[in-house]
Amino acid sequence: MQLKEMRGLPPAIAATPAAGLAEVLPGPTLFDMRRDGRAPLFVSVLLHGNEISGWDAVRGLAAALAERSALVFVGNLAAARANVRSLPGQPDFNRIWGAAGTGPEAELAAELVARLEAAKPALAVDIHNNTGRNPPYAVVADTAPASLALAGAFAKRVLLATQPQGFLSGRLAPLCPAVTVEVGTPDDAASTPRAEAFLRQLIAAPPPRGLVGALKLFETKVRITVSADVAIATEVQCFNFRQAPAGTVLTRAGRLRAFDAAGADVSERYLARTDAATRLRDDSVLAMFTGSLAAARQDCLCYLLEALPTNG
Repeated sequence: MQLKEMRGLPPAIAATPAAGLAEVLPGPTLFDMRRDGRAPLFVSVLLHGNEISGWDAVRGLAAALAERSALVFVGNLAAARANVRSLPGQPDFNRIWGAAGTGPEAELAAELVARLEAAKPALAVDIHNNTGRNPPYAVVADTAPASLALAGAFAKRVLLATQPQGFLSGRLAPLCPAVTVEVGTPDDAASTPRAEAFLRQLIAAPPPRGLVGALKLFETKVRITVSADVAIATEVQCFNFRQAPAGTVLTRAGRLRAFDAAGADVSERYLARTDAATRLRDDSVLAMFTGSLAAARQDCLCYLLEALPTNG
């Protein structure tokens, strides 16, 4: 799978919705909108094909991004055409960015990273929609002041991601301040304006660093995955970024497994099974709990978080 490159973002492509991009582009494409030798803003969208708010924000700001100096990457166009996260049998495009990956998608990832290493971006932003009901939040791979400032320009809730491996903003963090922003579900009318407002901020000026101490910073400690036959307790989405009490039912049938950042199975430590149901053993702050079984199978059911201090 070869990275395609295009100078500028042609108006006809900017006018094309996500589902139609596969008809006008040959595959994953990097739009080079750099100018005047300025360090570009890098923006990534559509790593998951049904998460369209980032592309809708980019195409509404094409002229402003070009004036700013930018690089824009559009990812899984085949999945966008089908309006799914990823196609059956296809790797998750936000898990292919590990340095030691293999296969066509990993080759694509390595090529894009090499381009970015040469371009030396000032900032990197990967825009996503959620599959579950969550407040807007940002994800970082380190707690450097510049990273937290970039995250805080989008939301006060920030996750330090220790898992899963291979996500794009984690791969780019050594190059420049890098963040993943979760702007809301695709059907939330506020998601695209939220993404657009954040990009407008970054186009106008670098993010200020003075509010880092006001962030609510969490670390992803445990990732919970599902078996094929679970019955999700969808109402648990109300606990995303809130503390769910011990005994909260996560699924009413089927089995769950919990893994720490090192990949160790810690299911017995965090989960209790009562009859067919799986419950939390202890009070826990959740994030990304999804009511979609398809999304849970492709990725995970949720994460358990630990609050971290911030130093402004």
